[in-house]
Amino acid sequence: MTQLGLLEFWAMTDLVTPMALRTVATLRIADQLAAEPKELKELAVATGADPDALGRVLRYLAARGIFEALDGDRFALGETARWLLDDDPSAARRWLDQDGYGATMDQAHLDLLGVVRRGGPVQAANKTSLDPVAAASYDQLMAANTRNESVLLVRAIEWSRFEHLVDVGGGTGVQLAAILAATPQMHGTLVELPTSVDSARQRFEQAGLTGRCDILSGDVLQLELPTADAFLLRMLLHSFEDDQAVDVLSRCRRALRPGGSVFVAEAADTHQAAFTTMDLIVLVLGHGRERTLAQYDELAAAAGLRRTGIHTPPAGPRALEYTA
Repeated sequence: MTQLGLLEFWAMTDLVTPMALRTVATLRIADQLAAEPKELKELAVATGADPDALGRVLRYLAARGIFEALDGDRFALGETARWLLDDDPSAARRWLDQDGYGATMDQAHLDLLGVVRRGGPVQAANKTSLDPVAAASYDQLMAANTRNESVLLVRAIEWSRFEHLVDVGGGTGVQLAAILAATPQMHGTLVELPTSVDSARQRFEQAGLTGRCDILSGDVLQLELPTADAFLLRMLLHSFEDDQAVDVLSRCRRALRPGGSVFVAEAADTHQAAFTTMDLIVLVLGHGRERTLAQYDELAAAAGLRRTGIHTPPAGPRALEYTA
């Protein structure tokens, strides 16, 4: 095992840099500088910030290669800062925006010591616990993540085997829309909470999919799922405790046509850095956990399912295929 140097260790404890980045992301400083360099006073007026305080933050980040500090108290967009542009495909700015769901996640992590002592958060901060405004911000972030990976999952599985796909907990329908677009003969159903339904319906209308896609609104733990020959649970079960995860899988199995498949798309435990990061995230947000392949197989078995395949895209979650 490689031992970290002392400077590397202290760098890992730094809270100044992440908070400085969140500040400029929330103020949308990168977008202000996208066209040309600007003077500090102009930036402060445009973002409603104090010039002196903002200047100190920008100089700190310029010293670390994020922005460029120019003569005359002007600042320019560095190459690294381009990731903070609002339209960057990474959606980094939106994740860091303290006016959105990112702030909810950050605040949850500040209570990690309390979570470890108690075994969980005082109040869950996952989607089922959010108010409509926070839930909408959550959906936007999840849509950005899914959009970058959706085509990879489309290519990883032969979806043409199926006539009807039910996407359980599919957010605003990014993944389902991608699968339906690539599989013209397929019909789809999105199962989601009421807070996501309007955005999903708008997405399907814009994609010309309304005739091939239904929406079932409600909590999956309280719904009878429609009969189908394929079910997709993408990054859903890690938000549930074991008994709830078995309940969801059981509902899928009861609605599954003979010969059909249930796909569980979750993080691979072979990538320990990403796996353990997500495990802490769902811990502080409440009610969830990352699981190994063996643990998902156990949950599936408890629901009357057995694994018949593993589909691994080049990026994004692997899809475990289960049949009855």
